[in-house]
Order: sequence, then C-alpha cells, then structure tokens
Amino acid sequence: MLEHSFCHIPRVGVGTEERYWLNGIRSWDDALSPSADRFLGNRAAWVRQHVEDSMERLAAHDALHFQRGLPAAQHWRMFRAFRDDAAYLDIETTGLTFGEDHITSIALYGHGEVKTFVHGRNLEDFQDEILKYSLLVTYNGKTFDVPFIERSFGMKLAMAHIDLRYVLKKLGFSGGLKRCEKAIGLSRDELEGVDGYFAVLLWNEYQATGDEAVLETLLAYNAADVVSLEALLVHAWNRLAAGTPFACEGLELPAPKEPVVPHCASIDVVERLRRKYGLARF
Repeated sequence: MLEHSFCHIPRVGVGTEERYWLNGIRSWDDALSPSADRFLGNRAAWVRQHVEDSMERLAAHDALHFQRGLPAAQHWRMFRAFRDDAAYLDIETTGLTFGEDHITSIALYGHGEVKTFVHGRNLEDFQDEILKYSLLVTYNGKTFDVPFIERSFGMKLAMAHIDLRYVLKKLGFSGGLKRCEKAIGLSRDELEGVDGYFAVLLWNEYQATGDEAVLETLLAYNAADVVSLEALLVHAWNRLAAGTPFACEGLELPAPKEPVVPHCASIDVVERLRRKYGLARF
C-alpha cells in the first residue's frame, strides 16, 4: 500500500492522491513513467523527486520518514512495509499519574518473540531492546505508554508509531483494548475480565507477598495485550486496504500466528484476588 501512496508528499493531499489513482498513476513506478506527465503537468518534477526519495527511504527502512509525511489517519499504510521491524508495546503501571506512579512491567513483542521487563529486576534492559525496532504499535500509546516511558527513562522513542486507538476509531471501534478484542472475536481465556485496575492489584499483591505466581499472572496479562495488538492491526489493515482501489492486488494479510508467551496466568490467583477485593466475575 505504501508504494501506492502519494499523500505523504508535501502539497499532495488525499484528494489529489485519489485523482492520481483515477488517472492511471496508481503506484510510484507509474509516477516515474513519462506518460504520467500529461496529468502531473508542472508538478511532475516535484512528484518524481519525492517518489525517488520515497523509494530510497523505503529501501533504507526509514519508517519515520513516512510517518512524518502521511496524514495521521493514513499511518496504517506503513504496517505491511515495516511489519518485520514492528514492536508491539504495552506498559503496566501503579497508576495513571507520572511522578507519583511508576512502571511495573513492560511487554514487548517483536521479531517473533515476546519479552517482558519488570520493575526491580530487568526494567532497564528495555532501553537497549527497543532500539532494535523502527516501528512502534500501541493502543493509546501516544497519550499514555510512550510519554510515560520517555519520562521514566529520560529517553526519546524516536521511531515511527501506529497507535491503534485512532486506526480502529476510523473503523467505528470505541472503548478500550479489551472491547476492541471482543469486537473481532478475540478471547483471553483465564484472563477474561482482567483489566488495568486488576493489573495494579496484582502488582500490589506481588509486592506484599512475593508470590511468583502473582507476578507471572501480571506478566501473562501484559503479554496478552501486545499479542492482541498484532491481530487487531492485521484486522484493521485488511478492512482499510479493502476500501482502496487496490483491494484485489494481494494486499490482504492472513491472521497472524500466536507467538509463544513465556508466562502463564494462574486462575487460582485471579479468583483469589477477585474474592479478596469483592470483584465480580466477567
């Protein structure tokens, strides 16, 4: 889809891009053809210059270049081109207020592997690990996860970023991550009904008891978040790509295979905390 895109070029909006498509300029290669001159007119040199630059940027895996140029509603177009370098990211914290609260765990899924980083254990290792990726995928990460990480570590996550909250909103989804999962038929099994508030309770219980089964349950929950991000983004990609003139050109992606998650939730732990805090089952 990225190679069909022109709206990342300065002074070329989505409407102009659609006119290009209707007039046979459906790809970067088409724009470089002399036959495109009839429609591009006095913009031909400008468009070709940026198309050639785009080809070089894509070959160099420069996802950030395309994020800077694409309208926010079109950031999904980066996914297929940079999927192999995508990091699905989610954090758990003691609360929502930076300065008062802190990160308890970070889950990162990328390059076929799920990794977790825990406060007081290996949290600092995250700083080196995240630099291996050129694209972030989060849910509500632009307003929560990324700012919280940047302030906590004193670092800038200077890579391209697809925030699924806005991509899915474009498709009519609303509510949090778990609600979006249910809308496309994803299930959490023993973690069904566990949410961010429950994750805080899990951390507090672990701090009070040192029970490793409690920590494992928290990390399994955190890991489930990042695994579902890939499935949601593939779903969104397929629906959005189907709405373009290129729907029949092999853009559809198969459902992703679930990775091995190195943590197991304890049903006993979940039920014990529900009873302890008087929480209803879902």
